[in-house]
Amino acid sequence: MAKRKISLAELYKEKMAMPSPGRQLIQDLMDATGRSEVTVRLWISGKFKPEPIIRNVIADTLGIEVDGLFPDSCHGN
Repeated sequence: MAKRKISLAELYKEKMAMPSPGRQLIQDLMDATGRSEVTVRLWISGKFKPEPIIRNVIADTLGIEVDGLFPDSCHGN
């Protein structure tokens, strides 16, 4: 693997410009479902559950079983 020639300050700026894993998850869910960041954050917080078809989209996007994504303790649908 070839080594890059980059200053530590430039490398830091590159890394800081990258989204955090949590932010990337939110963006991935927004992209997959067409919903807003506020809506995705409400799902994550457990205040609301998405409709069943969107739950399936989320499960497929994440490669996770749909049954465990939104426990019954969530409010909403």
